[in-house]
Amino acid sequence: MGVTLRLLVVEDARLAETIGRLRGEWRATTGADVQVVEMTQTELLEAKSFDADAIIYPASGLGPLVEQQLLRPLGDRELNSPDVAWQEVFEADKSHDASWGSTPHAFPFGSPTLVCCYRKDLLEKLARQPPTTWSEYEELAKSLADREKVGETAANASWSGTREPLAKGWAGLTLLARAASYAKHRSHYSTLFDMESMEPLIAGPPFVRALDELRRAHESMGTDAIDETPDRVHEALLMGKCGMALTWTSPAFAPGGAVGWDKIEIGFSPLPGSPEAFNPKTGEWDARRDDESAHVPLVGISGVLGSVTSASQQPEAAFHLLGWLSGPEWSPRVSPTAAGTTLFRRSHLKSPQDWTDPRIDGLAALKYAETVEQSLGSADVFGAPRTAGRSRYLAALDEAVRAALAGDKTSEAALQEAADAWRRITDELGPDRQRAAYRHSLGLR
Repeated sequence: MGVTLRLLVVEDARLAETIGRLRGEWRATTGADVQVVEMTQTELLEAKSFDADAIIYPASGLGPLVEQQLLRPLGDRELNSPDVAWQEVFEADKSHDASWGSTPHAFPFGSPTLVCCYRKDLLEKLARQPPTTWSEYEELAKSLADREKVGETAANASWSGTREPLAKGWAGLTLLARAASYAKHRSHYSTLFDMESMEPLIAGPPFVRALDELRRAHESMGTDAIDETPDRVHEALLMGKCGMALTWTSPAFAPGGAVGWDKIEIGFSPLPGSPEAFNPKTGEWDARRDDESAHVPLVGISGVLGSVTSASQQPEAAFHLLGWLSGPEWSPRVSPTAAGTTLFRRSHLKSPQDWTDPRIDGLAALKYAETVEQSLGSADVFGAPRTAGRSRYLAALDEAVRAALAGDKTSEAALQEAADAWRRITDELGPDRQRAAYRHSLGLR
């Protein structure tokens, strides 16, 4: 090609370094060069244009960037390229994370979802299977919290039945993950907002039920659970401080060294679900049909995407670069070095340990990969907010969840305050603009 592409990498030094080391491979393959430039999240949010051909950025930024017409959509030529192997990318990564409206605008580099992680030895001791519903999860958490049942000594003062990420920045997302199977009804697109009126739905029965259940489960968690992030929850499980956890696994979760660690056998299963979903039209809870899964994973909590900018003067070469970096050959080298990613292709199932904590053995890594494929292999998912104002919406929800867990407010009162805050945010950003963007985030034109 003989061209030099300018690639922006948003606030991920390790990823930028990895891509920089692949410049020689890219040059040998194409005859082209690539200049890797780092960019901050603040610069991304304030950008009105990009002096670059391509950008790799947090997945939550897709919607605002497309709405500002800063990205080029992917066409059939790009999607049908052998280097891209689009058909083997998990459906949720393609149809949700990488798409806006019904059009793909990005190449996925992986987007994790919360799964249920558990101590296999303790479930065997209790003669229990991994929980498939939230009621089973709640009952199992109580059993695991019973030191006498599971053989934990009183010396382990931090022992708890389960752990969930409830720190600032995560409490609201954890609630959404719990509410997903209650709020995602087969007959309705709207989940977080009414897509016609933009009235917030988060104070409704699915979310109140989920928060009530979270409050009860919180009693089975450690005293420091309110400050835990996914990596700390993961660490608590591996360090023998709890019997179960809602998180994922990642090489980034492994602290340096980990000397003297005694391996604990970990199992993975999809997030618990519900045999019924709330119907907002009738105000009733409807049983799921036999052809429906009880599991509805939350997507859009993290992840990384790569897009070609609308300003690029070399779009064909830029599409080729991103397809090459995210394709089946090089993505196992690139994706695991990025913050907040996981496997996203069926070919990744052959080497899942590239995306897992190295302290997890090969069989557990395979089980994790199967769980991710089961969770993200379908388009039937629940999306976290990804319109403009995402951080503000989630901060208001965080505050509500943490207030309810502290006992300061009832679930209903806390979520009503969050809904009021969401209305104000929508009004400030423009209801018509937010309505259009929300419909696009749901996959609608």
